[in-house]
Amino acid sequence: MEITTLDPSLPGVRQLQQWIRGRNPLELLLVDSVQVTGTLLWQDPEFLALRGENDADPVLINRRMVVSIRTTS
Repeated sequence: MEITTLDPSLPGVRQLQQWIRGRNPLELLLVDSVQVTGTLLWQDPEFLALRGENDADPVLINRRMVVSIRTTS
């Protein structure tokens, strides 16, 4: 498995960091047309950690599975 670093100079990475800091509610559309919602806790080069509104633990979502991300507010 190739490990890449998260490049903070990329606008998408910076936008996700803003949403993490702001605790913005997000909606992710996945490649299988499933929509998941929650608050992004952290990101790394491989995964996004998304916590649902009533969930204690986050769900890890592989970045390759994400088609789009948008705020719900």
